[in-house]
Parts: sequence; structure tokens; C-alpha cells
Amino acid sequence: MMLKENNKIENKKLIVVLGMHRSGTSAITRGLQVLGVNLGDNLMPPVEGNNAKGFFEDLDLNALNVELLQTLRSDWDYLSPIEDSDVEKLRKNGYFLRGVEILNQKFSNTSTFGFKDPRVAKLLPFWKQVFAYCKFDVGYVLAVRHPLSVVKSLEKRDGFDSEKSYMLWIGHVLASISNTEEHKCVIVDYDLLMQAPERELGRIADCFDLIVNPDEMKNYRSEFLDEGLRHTVYTLNDLILDDACHPLVSEIYTALLDVAIDRRRMNDVVIQNQVALWSNEFKRLKSILCLIDKLTRKITILNQVEIERDGQISSLNQLVVERDAQISSLNQTVVEGNSQIMHQEKELTAYHDQTEEYIKQLNLLQEQRTSELSNIKFLTKQLMGLFYKKIH
Repeated sequence: MMLKENNKIENKKLIVVLGMHRSGTSAITRGLQVLGVNLGDNLMPPVEGNNAKGFFEDLDLNALNVELLQTLRSDWDYLSPIEDSDVEKLRKNGYFLRGVEILNQKFSNTSTFGFKDPRVAKLLPFWKQVFAYCKFDVGYVLAVRHPLSVVKSLEKRDGFDSEKSYMLWIGHVLASISNTEEHKCVIVDYDLLMQAPERELGRIADCFDLIVNPDEMKNYRSEFLDEGLRHTVYTLNDLILDDACHPLVSEIYTALLDVAIDRRRMNDVVIQNQVALWSNEFKRLKSILCLIDKLTRKITILNQVEIERDGQISSLNQLVVERDAQISSLNQTVVEGNSQIMHQEKELTAYHDQTEEYIKQLNLLQEQRTSELSNIKFLTKQLMGLFYKKIH
């Protein structure tokens, strides 16, 4: 099927929020509405205890991203980066067209659309081709959060080991900054957003030529932002104290924090050289990352087997409970039956005794009757004798 290119490029501004999971991407994406960015009308609903105020994540794009990773036998928590061969596989399976169609549909009623899904950081090599084909004016917002806060959040929600979470953080952040070098990109630190939302949203607005709506800003600050959204606050030195933290984490976060406070720029030669060094060092870990992913896949399978086994055990336990209930019911029936039998036996015994008494009385009456008959016969014989005497 031939794709029809989008020629109305001047009216198609796309803002993509990137970042590691649990890094404040939801709060930042919600902030885009203050700048007049349309997030669509099919957003993921809030989940109490996870994102109680909402994910602000488009369900159509989220579902596609999940499917893309599944096709590559990957998942959001896998460490191996997406390769060019993976992108080619996705194209051959028809996902390029689906991506184009979904995004064009999102722009059907707006000229400025924004979305976020932390999975996009991994899938950027694929999505960049889709964005380029659609000729969108693409801008990126990279959400960063203190890595230790991310690690603690993942530990609480998913039970992840700190070492894995730090590596996930590195992978998502490096994929984001490496694949956005040719586009406008603003880095927003979640803690800074919570401290000064006007300043941080203003930085986003300035980067993408957007306008802050004062009323929406007031509503965003009073109705959405809540200090309860930020459960932990750490310093840079705290990373050094954590033995599970890879040295790259501190280096990358320190540099990005400098960019987030406008002390440095991402297009600085020094930063670009650092990014290249970090990326090369991370690539050298590829075999280890692949091994971790294989082990993760095996653990997932084993966990699924355990869940199914637990389900079977639960079903068997339920059968045992039902069987015990049936046995109890039968035992109760037996008890009631025995009680009835005992009652009937008592009645039969009483009836038997009563019958015996009746028989005794009948026998006595029979004896009396026999005696009376004997007397009658005797008297009759005597009367007959007297009668004959009188005749003769």
C-alpha cells in the first residue's frame, strides 16, 4: 500500500516528551496543555497508587508501542537498545504505516499535538523515521529526575533491583539525547518543575514558540501540582553513596542538570563529546545487557509458571474446601439419619413393649375365657345331669 505524504508541514507541530519511567513525564506532559498543546481525547485513566492524577498518555500510541516491543521480543524494562535491523523488521511487519495513520489521525483536529510514552525513548530509531515521513515540525522535551528517586520508585512499584534500574535510566536517557541531536530539545528536571513550574514551562514555550496561558497556568499549579507527587528528594552526592549506582549515572545526570538550569547547552561541543563517550561505553556493555534481558525473559516465564501454578493450587484448594463442605454436609446428614434411627428404634421398642403388654393381657383374657368356658361346660353338664334325673 502506498503512503501519501503530508504536504501541510507548516501546520503540524509535534511535541514528544521523552524520559525514563517514573521521571515526571506525566506532570510535564500535563504542563503542555498550559501551552496550548493538544494531548488528544483518548488518554490513559489515572491509577491510584501509581499515577493518581493521570498518565496523560495516549492509549492508541501506548498500545502500538507495547506491540512494537513485543514484536521485537522486548519490553519496557529490557536493557538492550533497538538496532537498525529491529527498525527494518518493524517496517516489514506494517508498523510504519500504522504509526503514520495514528499520528495523522491525532492531527485531524489540531495543528499542535503532543504525546508521551517512556517506551518511545527505546523506540526512537523507529519513530524518527515516521516523524520524518510525515514532515512534522518535531520538538522534544526530555524529562529527567534524580536517578535515585527513579530507582526507589521502581523498587516500590515493580520490585526492581537498584542495579537494573540505574542501567535502565542510562539506556533511556542516552537513547533520548543521542536520537534528538538534530532537533529542538529542552531538558526539564522534575524537581525543578515542582519548585518553579512557571519557569520550566516558560523554557518549553520559548524553545518551541508556544504561548503560556495564564489561566491554565494557574489551574495547573493549584489543581494539578502537588508536593505529594514528589515522594523523594535527593542530592547529587547521594548517588556517590549508593554502591549499586554505575559511575555513568552520576556523570550523565550532572551534565544534564547543568543543561536543565541553562548553565550549558546540549549542542556544546563538550557535551556532544561526552554524549559520544557515554554512548560508546554503554554499547560496550551490549553482551551483558543482552544476557540480563535473557535472564529477565526467563524470570518472566518462571513467574508466569508460578502464577499459573498458584492458580492451580488455589483451584485445588477450592475443590478441597468444597469437598470438605460436602463431607461435612454428608456427616450432618448421617448424624441426622442416626438421630432419626435412634428415635425410630425408641419408638419401635416402646411399640414392642406395648405390644408385649397387649399380648400378655390377651393371653390373660384368653385364660380367663378358657376358664369361664370350662366352668360353663361343667355347669352345663351338671344341669343336664339334673335334667335327666328329673325326667327318669
